[in-house]
Amino acid sequence: MFLSRLKYRRNCIKTIISNLTYVLFRWHQRIHIYIFLIILFIASLTSYYQPFGLLFNLKHIVPERPSIVPIRNNLINKQKQEQKQAYEWLDNLWKNSKNYSNIISNQTGRSHFYDFIHMKNSNSSLSSYQLFDRPKQILINNHSNVNDQIIISILYSQQDIDHRDGKFYVGQVLYQLLKNYHSRFIITLCENNNTNDKISSDIDLIRRLVPVFIVNTISSESTMDMYEKEKQAHLQCILANFQSFPNVNHLLLLQDDAEPIHDNFYQRFLSLIDDRIKQQWPSTGHRQQPAFVKIYHPRWLIDYLHPSFYIIIQLFATSLFLTSSSFICYYLFQIIKQSKYKHSNNWKSNDKCFNNIHLIYFVLITLVLILLNHSNVSWTWRSLHPSFYAIYPAPSCCLPGVIYFRQTYIQVIDYLNSIQCHNGYAIDTAFDDLPKRIKLQTYLVEPNLVHHIGLYSRLRHTYINPFLLD
Repeated sequence: MFLSRLKYRRNCIKTIISNLTYVLFRWHQRIHIYIFLIILFIASLTSYYQPFGLLFNLKHIVPERPSIVPIRNNLINKQKQEQKQAYEWLDNLWKNSKNYSNIISNQTGRSHFYDFIHMKNSNSSLSSYQLFDRPKQILINNHSNVNDQIIISILYSQQDIDHRDGKFYVGQVLYQLLKNYHSRFIITLCENNNTNDKISSDIDLIRRLVPVFIVNTISSESTMDMYEKEKQAHLQCILANFQSFPNVNHLLLLQDDAEPIHDNFYQRFLSLIDDRIKQQWPSTGHRQQPAFVKIYHPRWLIDYLHPSFYIIIQLFATSLFLTSSSFICYYLFQIIKQSKYKHSNNWKSNDKCFNNIHLIYFVLITLVLILLNHSNVSWTWRSLHPSFYAIYPAPSCCLPGVIYFRQTYIQVIDYLNSIQCHNGYAIDTAFDDLPKRIKLQTYLVEPNLVHHIGLYSRLRHTYINPFLLD
């Protein structure tokens, strides 16, 4: 019995070796196997060294290792230089405001964003915010297109902010927004965790430049879970902006470490709002607007190690498209080539053999796309123009950049007030349950319009893996 099994195994091994030898060395179509192996090897090398490739993520998206420390220190030093540049530019903006009349009014010495604020006392029990350094009088700007304005508000914490320590992320973001400022936008800040402690020069500077809403004013002295406090800050920032600017329909709420990716961020964002979102969810239409649309999701979570229905469908659709396109081009080439000859029987016979390797090339293209990873492939061509952006149901995790809508923000506020956040159930996790609870959808825009620059986590009071930044 044992000998018969051993003989059977040997025969199987011989058969496998014989088939491999035939395919690799004697099969008349073996050139395609060589192409398959060479391309797969090149794709594997690229995946290993290309940031956010599949093999790159397997290597670097891991728990803390000693080798990460020097990489993180270099990134901290780089951010210190960038934040120093941002601080100096913002300081120059304040001291030489006459040179920036598009941002700072020469009459009032304040930013033009105050012109759009409607001053009224809110008696709502939901409101626990106040406008910092509230002016005695605000002149309402008589712009006829005020409804086209869009708010961008940055939510930040007062603690641990100093450009000399490399933690002035809010300054980096504000610098990018004001340096490339577009007139259709209103820039505000929401300051969380306000205390009577002495503030840094960095905070003092940004408070002078744009309207600042101090959030969590009612509960600032009471004991509150830090995750619940984070939720309340998010909630109050939404309220503060929509209540203070009643003619604005869209709010982009940024975390203080969500920096615009492109210098033409405003143009891309306006194209997204005007040509995609307003067309898909018109404010006066019958289709209800969503709870929110995210403009950021971590790249290392949008890959084939964390697959979603959307990216799996796109993977096979892209593979089919590229395979079909390749063979269509091949057949057209053969037709043109054979049209020069009277006899085409050879091509027909070769064509029958060639049909047998369609599947090989489909598998090859699929494997290459998987190795390169979703964001490196899809985002490359989607970034060419906002009309190529994908909008699909939002996956779980992370709220660095979120678009809220006037039509639905009260429902979002009511939902947030109905739940309690705690360790293991932060606000981004709570938002995963929102579509089930209030029947509003949540969406994600792809590719990202902002990237995560926060190397230091104030919530956990520690530095994170630098390879998580994107």
